[in-house]
Amino acid sequence: MFTSIAASFILGAAPACGPLDLDTALGLALERSDEVAIKESEVVAAQADQALARALRIIPSATATVLTGPSPEARGNILDSSNSNRSLTGTRPFGRIDVQVIQPLYTWGRLDAASDAASAGARAREELVRDTAAQVQLRVVQLYWGAALARRLLAIGADVDKALDEAGKRIDEALASASEDIGPADRYRLDAFRGILRGREADAEKGLELARIGLAATLGIAPDRLVLKDEQLDPAEGFLPDGAAAFAAAERQRPDLKALSEAVAAREAEVRAERGAQWPQFFLAGTFTYSYAPNRDIQLNPWVRDDFNTLALGGALGFRQDLALPTLSARAQKARAEKATLERQRTALGRLVSVQVASAIVEVKAARTKLIAMRASFGSARSLFRSAGLDFAAGLTDAKSLIDAYALFVESQVSTAQAAYDMVAARAKLAQVTGEPPRKGARCELQ
Repeated sequence: MFTSIAASFILGAAPACGPLDLDTALGLALERSDEVAIKESEVVAAQADQALARALRIIPSATATVLTGPSPEARGNILDSSNSNRSLTGTRPFGRIDVQVIQPLYTWGRLDAASDAASAGARAREELVRDTAAQVQLRVVQLYWGAALARRLLAIGADVDKALDEAGKRIDEALASASEDIGPADRYRLDAFRGILRGREADAEKGLELARIGLAATLGIAPDRLVLKDEQLDPAEGFLPDGAAAFAAAERQRPDLKALSEAVAAREAEVRAERGAQWPQFFLAGTFTYSYAPNRDIQLNPWVRDDFNTLALGGALGFRQDLALPTLSARAQKARAEKATLERQRTALGRLVSVQVASAIVEVKAARTKLIAMRASFGSARSLFRSAGLDFAAGLTDAKSLIDAYALFVESQVSTAQAAYDMVAARAKLAQVTGEPPRKGARCELQ
């Protein structure tokens, strides 16, 4: 308790979580994600196995047994005794302690193999934590910018709604004045376009709510407490990824690949352990026994043993051979087969990673090309939209041309926003499949 208070005083309390930016959301994902927490608990379990493997080296088997109970009286010795073993006369309590210790001396590498397997297992679990954290953070990026995309689409819809209201007023005025240039079909065309726009706004609302729900669940926050910062979805075009560098980075730093490599190492250690189990296990055994009963005479004759009153200390060097050799051989064969399976899985995962990296590179290239094209067309669509609006207001064009310009402008804005999201998502996916370490993010305290 005092340590936590002191650490908070020295490091400073984290700021309260206000509107979340992406960096803070990534930090919360590492701190509060159930998926990451589960993997971290598996690391703790693997570290316990590691401690157990170390403990097997030093007195892995040691027991101390303490007994107490009634002791019949016995005076004299085996040749001269004044007591009977069928009498309870002079019964008194006695105490006894037995200590037995076994220390392995040479096990043909079984203890070293157990330690190596436990260490490799712990390292594999740590890599899986990083792999899970990277996947969770990728989902956070997708949901965070998905919410930003939905807000952008709603803003586009609001702007077009306003423009359609103005156009509708002009059409109504023209119809009221019986203008020859505008007829009821223009009004119907405008209303139909407005209905289509309402449908797209409903889809954007749904996308926003789903993104918020998913992000809140990932961060471990109630949806009604999740407040996101209103950030513009306007990514830089960036450079085209270097394929050779991306493949090399994935092979070098992908945590799932490293975890599977550690699993192969752990299984190799198990193969060594099973092979060593087929040979005699040398050990040193020690024993100590002391018991005392006040109503019995101590017997010093080496041929006489009295379990109620004795003192014994001894040690022995021995070996134990498991004679179930067919079973031991089968277990070693099974361990080798499991190792071969893991090696094939490691090879297959390497191929899958190559496919994932290649696909991610293609996605980034396509998203970049699309973003550049959409940004170039957006200016023309906007100019056309403004020109059509001015021409319609001046009576130089009909409602059909105006609505066509509106539709093209809306489509251009939506496509540009979608291309921006695709670019952000594609680069985040490329970072994940090439094994970039998870971002620590910013800390904040939920109120």
